[in-house]
Amino acid sequence: MEFIVVFIVSLFVLLGVALALAFGKAPTYRPSRDDVLKLLVDVMEINVTVERWEMFLSIPISHDPELESVRCQCLELVGIDKGHQLMTEGLDGALLNKEGMEKLRVIASSLNKVIQAEPSSTLF
Repeated sequence: MEFIVVFIVSLFVLLGVALALAFGKAPTYRPSRDDVLKLLVDVMEINVTVERWEMFLSIPISHDPELESVRCQCLELVGIDKGHQLMTEGLDGALLNKEGMEKLRVIASSLNKVIQAEPSSTLF
């Protein structure tokens, strides 16, 4: 009797794992343009975690060349050039100093123009 119970429980667990592998998707990082714009605004408003900012900077965005360009521009903001850091942390927990915030504002503005210029589409 114990064998049957163990067999049935094991069968359900293995079937669950097989279904999860068959129908599940691998986790991917695919931020939308609105998500990235919100992240940039959050950085300017000092309302973002360091981990979220660093994840955006460290993972290439292959599905949208415009977003990859924005990510590369942000990387240049915090990049290291010839041994010294170009942008330092600002006051009150800000991730960038005043100069970096101004450059980030320009980047966010250009991304906002790209978002406004993209055509709206409706799926039928």
